[in-house]
Amino acid sequence: MTTKAFDAVRLMRQLRDKLSQEMEGMTPEERLRYIRDKAASTTLGKTLAQYESKAAQQGDATDRPSAGR
Repeated sequence: MTTKAFDAVRLMRQLRDKLSQEMEGMTPEERLRYIRDKAASTTLGKTLAQYESKAAQQGDATDRPSAGR
């Protein structure tokens, strides 16, 4: 039998358990805020926030009438 160098299932379970402990006793609104704040502190979260901000400034193209199409 081979030994795994990385056990993704075990890592996911550990992260899930840690997150559950950190959010224990929070209301649903507090949990959302916690997750958003935690995500915003990551590189991916910052990238997504910039993308969402840019999209909001430009508006959703599907809401605008087509220009002569």
